[in-house]
Amino acid sequence: MISSKKEFPQQSGVYLFKTRQGKVLYIGKAKNLKKRIKQYFQKKNQPVINTLLKESHTIETILTDDESDALHLEYNLIHSYNPAFNIRLKDDKHFPYIEITIGEDFPGIAYTRQMNPKNITIGPVADAKKTKIIIDLITRLFKLRTCSDQTFNKKTACLYYYIDRCSAPCIQKISKAQYHQDTRDAIGFLKGKKTAIIKRMKQKMKKSSDALQFEKAQQIKEDIQLIKDFVLESYISSPRRVDYDVIALHHRGHDALILLFSVLQGKVKYREIFSFSSVSAHEKEILKDFLVSRYKTHNLPGEILVPFLPSESRELQHLFSTIAKKKILIKVPLKGSKKSLLNLAVKNLNHRVEKNEYHMIAARLKTALNLNRTPDYIEGFDISHMSERERVGAAVVFKLGEPIRSLYRNYLIKKAGAGDLEALREVLERRFRNKKTNPDLLLIDGGITQLNMAKKVKQQLGLTSDIVSIAKREERIFLERGGSLLLPEDSPEKYLFQNIRDEVHRRAILHHRKRREKIPSKPWSTK
Repeated sequence: MISSKKEFPQQSGVYLFKTRQGKVLYIGKAKNLKKRIKQYFQKKNQPVINTLLKESHTIETILTDDESDALHLEYNLIHSYNPAFNIRLKDDKHFPYIEITIGEDFPGIAYTRQMNPKNITIGPVADAKKTKIIIDLITRLFKLRTCSDQTFNKKTACLYYYIDRCSAPCIQKISKAQYHQDTRDAIGFLKGKKTAIIKRMKQKMKKSSDALQFEKAQQIKEDIQLIKDFVLESYISSPRRVDYDVIALHHRGHDALILLFSVLQGKVKYREIFSFSSVSAHEKEILKDFLVSRYKTHNLPGEILVPFLPSESRELQHLFSTIAKKKILIKVPLKGSKKSLLNLAVKNLNHRVEKNEYHMIAARLKTALNLNRTPDYIEGFDISHMSERERVGAAVVFKLGEPIRSLYRNYLIKKAGAGDLEALREVLERRFRNKKTNPDLLLIDGGITQLNMAKKVKQQLGLTSDIVSIAKREERIFLERGGSLLLPEDSPEKYLFQNIRDEVHRRAILHHRKRREKIPSKPWSTK
């Protein structure tokens, strides 16, 4: 840990916390460097500051003529070094894109952060989760491959073919011409050209219906509705051209949440949420640090509306005006439409904070699902296999809504009889046979039959955990005491369960793929 004995000048300037190797960890500015740096050692019992001091070896200072020059220098140094302990926010250039590799015989779809001019890219997408939603939709509707070239060239169908998410061009289950048509449809869909696609799908639906394949016809009908409802623009991070930004801030100690409205011609065009930890615990200093990290030359609006003025607001306003080469105002609106928009931003942020406080989410889940225990500690389970080959199970752990990846486990099914249910029984028995403490809730990927099997294991082992299962089709939750329900759309409770289910599903499929890649590609013997 860095020593507090070094003497620092009582002048304005910038200070840099550095590691033994010279890496910059944090950059700040001060009117009086000695007083400001001394404050860090007085607050070293606070987690963020304690970590900063432990990782730092030296503090370097750069003197300036006045506080305004210090702010300019701080801004430039932060954007040069991008220190880990300063607020770090994503730019559009870091957002992922949807990529379709049209240069290949059988194009695949994936998300990327490096655009290849030879391929078709859509985006940038606002965040990685939305990217995965789009790719999942494309694989469901058009069944494009998502595997790597190495996996594709093994000429062995993977799990995605057997769950009807890939047309398996690797084993020639689809002609090259038809696959290219599906690729063109996927590209057209992403570009918003839906009419021709829907027309072809309606023809397929009629053929299926005429052939008395009513279940298939119903599936096509649902897919058509998905295509009609999907609006790509709601997922894309558009280039910003705004009249002014409206910012609301909520903080608790060193943790902060900011909501930003970008307004063009009186209408909110973009909404962004930022969550981060700050070395400072003072709201004015947190807001100042956010503004320094947020704005660069190309996206400074004419006005920045805030609930209170940040630290060094005049100097910051002058800095932004110099950078943008136009007058930039940072102000607190007192009346009119701008005040109303600020109130709306604050209201939305408070609502988000309230909804996402985990203890409130857990309390609502306990009531809605009729649980015995508050679900602070949840474990999720899933089974993955392909025609009974290389069956695997996975378990993931979430505490207070956050994944604890060090507690995740994979299971290779060893003794269970045929079928998912027996495999699930084996995984649960191995997981809890000698475990002294039980989770508050077990979340099983599946329907009523998987839930009933989990209940049998619970009774057999004397578990105290509550149990529910989540079905893929409707995201329906089946309850241990009977019945089922759908959690409210866009609710944090539904998002939590989807997140756990998707995490364990991903874990199981990844484990299964690794097992499959170790198997020779020759057909399996039936002996």
